[in-house]
Amino acid sequence: MSHKSYRQASRANWGTASMDALSIEQINCGALLRIADATEQMAQRHTELINARDMYKRWYGEGERARKHAERQLAATRGVVTKLKKKIKEAVA
Repeated sequence: MSHKSYRQASRANWGTASMDALSIEQINCGALLRIADATEQMAQRHTELINARDMYKRWYGEGERARKHAERQLAATRGVVTKLKKKIKEAVA
């Protein structure tokens, strides 16, 4: 006897009355297997999307930290420049 895959049999166009047809329980089992495969593929894609979202959130956070650091550095440099200008004015006067 040859092997008949439930999954493959569930894809067939049923409606004939052939003697070697699978039972309705076997067809339902094949359909459930196909649904399970599709669900696994959707879950895998969902996991990929979550990982991509987390990666972009991490990149955004790192960019924000770098931007804030650069802003603080610039503000500190401007403060030093202002203090030096005042010292120069006092020294000249």
